[in-house]
Amino acid sequence: MNEMKCSYCNNEAIEEAYGKAYCKKHFNNYFLGRVRSIIDKFKIKGKIAVALSGGKDSSACFYALHNLKLELVPFYINLGIKNYSDICQEKAEELCQQLGYELNVIYLADYGIELEKYKKPCSTCGTAKRYLMNKFAYENGCKYIATGHNLSDIVTFAMNNFISGNILNFRGNKPYLQGKEEYKLVAKIKPLFWLKDKECMLYTWINELAYAEEECPYSINAPTIKIKEWLNRLEAEKEGTLMNIARSLWKLEEKMEKDVKLNLCSNCGYVSYGKICKFCKIRKK
Repeated sequence: MNEMKCSYCNNEAIEEAYGKAYCKKHFNNYFLGRVRSIIDKFKIKGKIAVALSGGKDSSACFYALHNLKLELVPFYINLGIKNYSDICQEKAEELCQQLGYELNVIYLADYGIELEKYKKPCSTCGTAKRYLMNKFAYENGCKYIATGHNLSDIVTFAMNNFISGNILNFRGNKPYLQGKEEYKLVAKIKPLFWLKDKECMLYTWINELAYAEEECPYSINAPTIKIKEWLNRLEAEKEGTLMNIARSLWKLEEKMEKDVKLNLCSNCGYVSYGKICKFCKIRKK
């Protein structure tokens, strides 16, 4: 069998995407180009707080932004999950050492929250991470928060909300969410918006980036796993399906957008939809 050649040179290709083949060098260029398209479109300039989870996607995101020579402040939220959180923290620290950064670590336990005590730990975890990411970025003078959500993740989460009837949760699927200084709300950016799961995995692997292979024990039976498998099969049968869905979600969200009344939490002083934010309600429990 003849080996596949890169579409841009005569070297052996390692991946195909949208009708073109890529060797290691040109796949890196392809990946970085996808990230740069998001950064350039939204004119991202200034200090960026990069949320590291220890997984492949946040490692790929951090490395790509590092290669674009942006001002980065990496941080990790230790959720206190046994046999998981400390392992992920070690990998996040290893990655920062590889790239020459100091990792900032936030401990959920410092806020009196233990996920194992909640009936719905994933919901509590999501609220806590959103709150702590924003708080860290705001208090460290960052203009943006960058997360490692990729194309596969974004479409999967949206489909899960659609199947569950949570149509209002279609908000937040765009690659850029504007911040609001008056509410201490920092802008959010998803640099991997146009990149699939397997592409992020390959980028992490060929560049020998540190990442944890462990899966969160709370996500083992999550419905999103089956949804992502189904979407991946669709993508394999017709490449471009995920990208087209993401474009549709983006347009749909823009049509749905309306002024949402925001408040400042009477307890902590950060953004809230009500008098007291969800994070403070969790802590109060």
